[in-house]
Amino acid sequence: MRLAILQQLEANQWRSAEEIRSLQFRQLNRLLRHVAKTVPFYRRRLDGCGLTGERAVTPEDWLRMPLLTRADIQQAGEELISDELPPEHGKTAKASTSGSTGMPVTVVSSHLNQLFWEVVTLREHLWQGRDLGGSMAVIRRIPKGASYPDGFTSKHWGAPVESVFPSGPLHALEIDTSVAQQAEWLTRVNPTYLRGYPTNLLSLARYFQDNGLELPRLKQCLTFGELLHPHVREACREAWGVEIADAYSSQELGYISLQAPGHEHQLVQADFVLLEVIDRDGRPCKPGEVGRVVATSLHNLAMPLLRYEIGDFAEVGGPCPTGRGLPVLTRILGRERNMLVDREGNEYWPAFGVKSMTKIVPLRQFQLAQVAVDKVEARLVPERPLSEDERRRLVTHLSERLPGTVSVELVLLEEIPRGAGGKYEDFVNETKQGKGDR
Repeated sequence: MRLAILQQLEANQWRSAEEIRSLQFRQLNRLLRHVAKTVPFYRRRLDGCGLTGERAVTPEDWLRMPLLTRADIQQAGEELISDELPPEHGKTAKASTSGSTGMPVTVVSSHLNQLFWEVVTLREHLWQGRDLGGSMAVIRRIPKGASYPDGFTSKHWGAPVESVFPSGPLHALEIDTSVAQQAEWLTRVNPTYLRGYPTNLLSLARYFQDNGLELPRLKQCLTFGELLHPHVREACREAWGVEIADAYSSQELGYISLQAPGHEHQLVQADFVLLEVIDRDGRPCKPGEVGRVVATSLHNLAMPLLRYEIGDFAEVGGPCPTGRGLPVLTRILGRERNMLVDREGNEYWPAFGVKSMTKIVPLRQFQLAQVAVDKVEARLVPERPLSEDERRRLVTHLSERLPGTVSVELVLLEEIPRGAGGKYEDFVNETKQGKGDR
C-alpha cells in the first residue's frame, strides 16, 4: 500500500498548481462533511461561520473559518475527537507536544494518517537521491537505550523505509551527550548520512574543524525540529563538504514541507496538508511576502485540525524551478517569540552575524534573548575566558545589528541547556510568553 501511495504522489507533484489546489478543496469538503457529523467542536464552529456543508466550500469561503489555536485545542479536549472514525482509517493513537510553548496539547491520529507520514518520509529520501544501502546516524532526544558510548543500532533505517526498500544500518545517540563524545561516536560509526538539530550540527561541524576530524563517508546532513540558518549550511560545507536537506514538520500535523530536490526552498506536502500563509488582516500572502503559517490536516479524521495557527512565520515563494506544482515556501522564519521588538512595536527577524561572532571569540554555545524592550542578553559559553577587548568587540558587533534603543549585556555561562524535546533556540524573545517553538 505504501508503494501505491508513493506512486500516486509521484504523479501528483507534476500537476499544475491549480489542479493541486482543486484536489485539496475536494478533499477538504469531504473532511468538512465528516466533521459536521462527527466532531462536536466543529458542528458549532461551522454553523457559526456559515459553512454548514450544504454547498462546496471555495477558497474564498474558507477564509471565514476561524483560526484554531493551541488554547482552543486545550479547552475543547475530547470535543475535537471524531466519534465515528471510518473503519478503513484503522486504530488511533495519542501523542503530546513537548510543552515548550507553555501550552502542551495532545492530539489523536489514525493509523492511516501515520501511514501517510511514512510515505512522505520515503518521498523525502527519494527526492534527495539517497543511497538507502548506506548508514544513517541520528542524534536527537531518545527516551532510553541510546546513551554514550555505544548508542543504539538498528539493522535498517526504520519501518517507513524497510517496508518498501532494503536499507543499511541506523545508529542513534542521545542529544544530551557532549559534543566531544558525539564527535568520537560519529568517527566510529562513520555514517553516510547524519540527521540532527541544526544547532547541534553547527557545534559538531565546528568541533570537527577545530580538531582536524573527518567523516569520510558522509554524503549529506538532514535537519529538523529547529530553524535552519544559512550559516549552518555553510558550516557543514566547510567541515564535511556536504549539503543539508531540511524538513519542516510539527508534532500535531506531521510533515508540512520538504526541501526541494536541488534547491534550498521548501515544497509544501499538499497531498496531506492545506497550507496558508496569511498577513495581519488574514488575507493570503503573495510571493515574497511573510505571514503567519496556518495549516489544515486533510486526512486525519480522528482529530481534525482545521486552520490551525501553528505559530510560525514563513515567506511565500513563486513557482518551483523543478516544475513541480506544489506550493513553495522560500523561508521558514520561526515563531513570534523569535522576533525582536523595539519600543515602537516594530518587529525584526534577528540576524546577528554568527560567523563573525565566532571570529571574535571561539564559542561552544550562544543564545541571544530579549529580556526587556530595551535589553538583549547575549548568553555565551566560550571556549576560554574572554579578554576585555573581546567583550567590547562582541558588544559592539551585536549592538550594530540591533535597534539603537536596545542595549546588549554579556552573560557568560558554563552550559545552555536544551529545551523540551531536545530542541534549542539561538534567539528568543522572553518578553513574549508561551509563543511556541518549531
